[in-house]
Amino acid sequence: MDGPEIVATVVSYAKAYPLAALAAAGIILFFFYRRPALSFFVLFIIVLLAGAYYVIISMSSSAVSEKGRLLKKSTPLQEIIRIDPARMLR
Repeated sequence: MDGPEIVATVVSYAKAYPLAALAAAGIILFFFYRRPALSFFVLFIIVLLAGAYYVIISMSSSAVSEKGRLLKKSTPLQEIIRIDPARMLR
């Protein structure tokens, strides 16, 4: 999920549920008002974890596509060990 996709999801949720979005924004603003240092620390941790999540997802998606390319390129197992499926059912 890219940044613009996340923003679009949040905006569509806020449009669908305006009271919940207003309550969430109020809670966030309250925490930033009461304890700004802790709030910025939590925000930093969230951004750091989101970045790590993005890197992991990017690496796994490229690994999955590479695995698919390698599987399409390789020969089927039946041709390698010459298994006759009809003979196995006897």
